[in-house]
Parts: sequence; C-alpha cells; structure tokens
Amino acid sequence: MELFRTGRNVYGQGTLDGMSWDLIWVFVAAGAVFILLHAAYRRFLAPKRK
Repeated sequence: MELFRTGRNVYGQGTLDGMSWDLIWVFVAAGAVFILLHAAYRRFLAPKRK
C-alpha cells in the first residue's frame, strides 16, 4: 500500500501528487475515540464549573 503518490514534473523533479485514501477509516475512528474519551472525561472526571 502506498501512502503517498508521487510523480515527476516537466523538469524531472519529484512531486507529491496525493495521499492514499486506504487509511481514512483509521483517522475517522481515532477522531471518534478522542471525542468519546473527551466527553467521558468532561462528564465524570473534570472539576465542576461554578
């Protein structure tokens, strides 16, 4: 699996053409877990606001 797609421009230099979409679900899941853990922390462990 390629994480980055690269190519060459007209001058022969390497260029970044894009990124692989294969791992998008890993980052979506990591974001969801972060949101859930943050909400649980705020609900149960964080000091109460006045």
